[in-house]
Amino acid sequence: MIQVTNIDHLNFYVRNLEESKSFYKRLFGMESFEEGVSSSGNLYSIIGISKKIFLCLYEGAKKINEKKFNHFGVHVENFDQTLEAIKENNIKILYGGQIHHQNSRSLYVSDPDGNEIELSENFGGGL
Repeated sequence: MIQVTNIDHLNFYVRNLEESKSFYKRLFGMESFEEGVSSSGNLYSIIGISKKIFLCLYEGAKKINEKKFNHFGVHVENFDQTLEAIKENNIKILYGGQIHHQNSRSLYVSDPDGNEIELSENFGGGL
């Protein structure tokens, strides 16, 4: 059996590469690691937090409706400070606010392309 330790990276299309990079950098403090043009001709950027998480963003408005995922979850160290940062950045919290799970709380937001992000208080929802 393969032993999974963390999310390594997520790879998805965005409508506007610069807008999406700015969003993730502002929300999570991610840095740029690589940029270029893919073999299919799409601009791309790899951003993230070293040894924690990477996002591979490919600009391609036409691909948005073809390939999409439900959401990705990120464990945050200080949930209450995260909530304040989201409010300070005027980022809309989905589903009416905090969601209380059995062993954790979550906030759901979306990036400029509607990709949903779950920010959770306890890793794996405390499972």
